[in-house]
Amino acid sequence: MRELQSFAVLNDVKRDRLGQVLARVLEKMASNESEAFTAAEKDQLGSMLALADAQIDEVVAVATDVFTNASTFGQIDRNLLTSRGVQDNALFTVEKAWRKKGRVVAEQIAAHHSIETPSLELQGTDWRLHLQMGSNHRSGQSEPTAIFQLDVADKSSATNETERLDVEFSHAELRALFLQLNAIQAELDALGMPSAAA
Repeated sequence: MRELQSFAVLNDVKRDRLGQVLARVLEKMASNESEAFTAAEKDQLGSMLALADAQIDEVVAVATDVFTNASTFGQIDRNLLTSRGVQDNALFTVEKAWRKKGRVVAEQIAAHHSIETPSLELQGTDWRLHLQMGSNHRSGQSEPTAIFQLDVADKSSATNETERLDVEFSHAELRALFLQLNAIQAELDALGMPSAAA
């Protein structure tokens, strides 16, 4: 994945031109070519879009990351793009390019541009409520937090040792996570996937 702020570079490209750039990136990804544009094409594109070569390279790199994810997971990750600063107009253009050209070549892209998945596997979970008493300088109590304890094991390791990860959430963070999990569950239900609770 690219740096967080770099995804917003998609906003710098005019909407009609962004679609053309994305289509070209998809075409080159499907044929496993390393460069989406030749030096001459990049110069011409730079003058048309008023972008420097480095910005064009960044647009191509971001598009490559986005389409690699989409080819693996079957769709554009709207949440990822919006959380990394991509505005609605650019997001719409990315989704449109994927619908028109990306789905057709998704298997080819996935074959050439795979995502490394972690070898960690969830073995168990636990949780606890954490409440810290206030100090002499502050009266009362601090905000309570929930701590999730995740036991994970490295599938590629011969030792089968588990490692415990603690993840702490404030009330607001826990609520946001809950809402995201509900949205994920709703999508799985819509696809007819059985849930673990069923």
